[in-house]
Amino acid sequence: MKKKGILKSSFVILIVVLLMGTTFSLSTVASKSIFSSDKDKAFVDNPSTQIGPEDRFNAVSFIKNIFSKSANGQNQQGGLFASTIHTECNDIKKSTDITFGAFNDINVDNDENTGEDGNDVRVQYLLLPWVEFEPVITIGILFTVSIERIGEEIKDRDFNITMDVGDGDINIGFWSPSETGNEIPDSTRISFMFLFNPFEKIGGFGFYINPEYSTGAEDKKIVLFADYTDEGIQRSFSFEYDPPIETQITVISTQEQGQWQYNFNRESSLDSKVTARFKTTQGENEKETIFSIDKLPTDLSFSLELTPFGEEGGQFIYESSEMYDIELMVTTSELGVCRYATMRNTPTKIFAEWTPTLMDGSYSISIESDGTDFILKNSLIDPTVNLTINNIESIDISASWNLTNPGDFTVEKNSELDIDLEFKIGEWIVKLNAQPTANYLSTSWLIDVTGYLHIDTNDQSLSTIDLLIKGGDLGLRTIGESFKAEDFGLGWTLWPPIEWDLDVTGKLNFLSLAIEIFLNGYWYHLWPLL
Repeated sequence: MKKKGILKSSFVILIVVLLMGTTFSLSTVASKSIFSSDKDKAFVDNPSTQIGPEDRFNAVSFIKNIFSKSANGQNQQGGLFASTIHTECNDIKKSTDITFGAFNDINVDNDENTGEDGNDVRVQYLLLPWVEFEPVITIGILFTVSIERIGEEIKDRDFNITMDVGDGDINIGFWSPSETGNEIPDSTRISFMFLFNPFEKIGGFGFYINPEYSTGAEDKKIVLFADYTDEGIQRSFSFEYDPPIETQITVISTQEQGQWQYNFNRESSLDSKVTARFKTTQGENEKETIFSIDKLPTDLSFSLELTPFGEEGGQFIYESSEMYDIELMVTTSELGVCRYATMRNTPTKIFAEWTPTLMDGSYSISIESDGTDFILKNSLIDPTVNLTINNIESIDISASWNLTNPGDFTVEKNSELDIDLEFKIGEWIVKLNAQPTANYLSTSWLIDVTGYLHIDTNDQSLSTIDLLIKGGDLGLRTIGESFKAEDFGLGWTLWPPIEWDLDVTGKLNFLSLAIEIFLNGYWYHLWPLL
């Protein structure tokens, strides 16, 4: 018989459980969803599960409540399921079967003289059903684990603990690395959740961690991880916290192919750098996306869609209901050669596409922001491709180029806003800093002993312009004020070497101006004539 996917089987079981009410105590089903962003909406009115004075539900209070009830002898579900806990304390690896719902003491270092009666950690595992009716009917499964360190002797050691369910198809755990100043938390609660909407056929995942330290969390580090395998597809998740903080995270698919909704909720007053990794493996195909958030805000919510264009280019779509004063770096193989996309002062919307090639290269971006830096790189160290636009406000920009000799570069924008961009592709660099009002700038060139330079702004004025295009041993530079051009062209023959034979066409107006070309290791002033 063909083995069914563990998630599909689990959801069938869950539906039966919810309808029959005989396997689980439904008093554990509370009145709010881990995925809900509207805290004023309730989906089950059950007085026995009142959690706080505001009668509202979120994953944090829900998990705290169920452990509290279990510790007080309520809601006992022990003996129904079994799981295996894998521990690694320094170099000592152990696997221990535990009883579902009960408190399980484990000796993780094989030393009978540490902890309590030789046991170093106390573990409790619960599996709970989940259902919500607003905004749509959604069902789910919550795997939650409580780990208490009951000895001081191991607190400074490198410690990894993993719980697996379903023959290892589902895993959840944390890692406390052995680093100066770090220690294993006194207690840690972690959760991994599956949600499924049977009508829209979309699903999601939830994660929760609450590490508690008697000495404070400053200067410490912890990594939460989870993974599951279903019908040959493995999804892996990890979240590194520096310092550790109480957090809940949700990742939800949408109706748009390839688009996911990400929600981070920080319950701690501490600022923390968070690195989140999402990896999908199917056969030999592997996709990984990494988020690096320099300081996680109290609430961070955004959707993201990443699409590669062949081997070179990519598409980046980001949306959020608000801006965040953070630096968010996305690392992925889904963006062509530009594996690293960084936003500083994240916008409410970005739609960007690019093809970072020397010939027929292009870049377009539509953004809604009060001022965002958007940076694309192929490497964090000495990148050979770097597409940077600084301090961009709500604007549409498109650029196209041929960075060769002869070559051309054109940029267009839809509003009278400043533009500050810096592109690097191979040995070529393009830097443009221009003030309004012109929304079009085009230049083309042939830089040699006999050559030409064309500049056009559609006869619209730029209050300032600073344009540099340089590749290897040739380049051009234009610096000016109150500058506007219409089909302006310069043709030259530099012969003999100390004389210029210039041919001027079109129209050019300026208050101040310097046009130079770089040839054979030297900059030459080209226009206006001195």
